[in-house]
Amino acid sequence: MVTRDHFLVRQNEADANKTVAKALSITLGIFTLIYILNLLHIFIIDQKVMTTAYVVGAVLLLSPWALNKILGPHNPKLKYIYVLLTNLFLFVIQTTLTFHATIVYAFPIAIASLYFSKKTTLFALITTMIMSTLGQFSGFFGNFVPDQNFLVMKRLVLFSVLPRALTLCSFGYLLYFLSSRTTKLLDRQINGTQKIKELNQDIVLGFANLVENRDESTGGHVKRTSRYVELLSKELFKRKVYPEIINIEFIGNLTSAAPMHDIGKMSIPDHILQKPGKLTDEEFTIMKSHAEQGGKIIKQTFSHIGDDNYRQMVYEVARYHHEKWNGRGYPEGRSKTEIPLAARIMAVADVFDAISQKRCYRDAIPLEECFQIIEKGKGTDFEPVLVDVFLSMKDQITQAMNEIKDEV
Repeated sequence: MVTRDHFLVRQNEADANKTVAKALSITLGIFTLIYILNLLHIFIIDQKVMTTAYVVGAVLLLSPWALNKILGPHNPKLKYIYVLLTNLFLFVIQTTLTFHATIVYAFPIAIASLYFSKKTTLFALITTMIMSTLGQFSGFFGNFVPDQNFLVMKRLVLFSVLPRALTLCSFGYLLYFLSSRTTKLLDRQINGTQKIKELNQDIVLGFANLVENRDESTGGHVKRTSRYVELLSKELFKRKVYPEIINIEFIGNLTSAAPMHDIGKMSIPDHILQKPGKLTDEEFTIMKSHAEQGGKIIKQTFSHIGDDNYRQMVYEVARYHHEKWNGRGYPEGRSKTEIPLAARIMAVADVFDAISQKRCYRDAIPLEECFQIIEKGKGTDFEPVLVDVFLSMKDQITQAMNEIKDEV
């Protein structure tokens, strides 16, 4: 299960990846200005060398923007790639332009510090020291550098390589210890709230199981539907379906909210909830009210659990999981994307588990027939894309169903 703590780490990395892309795009703008000033002969850098540096630098500086689009900003490998890209930019600048591009030295380490990771900061420190040293030697031997401060190797090492290495070491370790302290503070905060989160989750599961025990004498429905929505939402995330909505937080919240989808059944009388035969029209009307009642219960009783996004998702799942894609569901008769995405996903999981398990009023329907029923509901009961993805996951769904048995 995706936890909120894991989400915090991943979300910080995603935000940092976006920030890096913006920062390096701005850097390219400044670099472009320098290039133009050189064309106007305000600077004295050889134009061929400057053009080479600019073209290579532009590719490196725009790469984070492209990689965020291609791989997605949540990719955990991107932070290391971006540190290397900025180090390559540092290498290009030092080799072709000047020994005195001092501010560029700080780029890779400063970027690494955005991730609040000791490992990433240390990686940036080591790679930056290596690249800065190689860049200085490359510029010296290539004779690209316009200023001639260091005409012999000894002066290069004593007055350029060594001072810059010491400066980088000092600056890098300052950020390393800053990252270390920040990480400890975050860990302490997370550990301090973990017990509260576990208590909240126990309350949620306790209420959910109470409802299920009244309804079907089983807690399996709660666990299976939670597992189904987790599998389905993860697959949607993987396939970039609704990428503006489905992220790590969405998956974690929906998985935790799913057990509460039938909380409104607490308001349904036992003689209706546990009736072994078909419900009368009047009884069915009362039974349908559990969706509306569920929303009210969440609003009135669970206002202290989780954050705003989580509480809103629990409310949507409880109130709208019986709405249908064609608008013929209840309680409001919403249709298509008027129904919150979390509830649309919940609807598929809920119906599948309801028909695939034995109930007090009927036996379980054969598994393949259950998948056929879901397929028949495509475009009427359920959103088409959700059905397509769900049916493509038959093996995973079947395995989850077999692993989670009803609790007597």
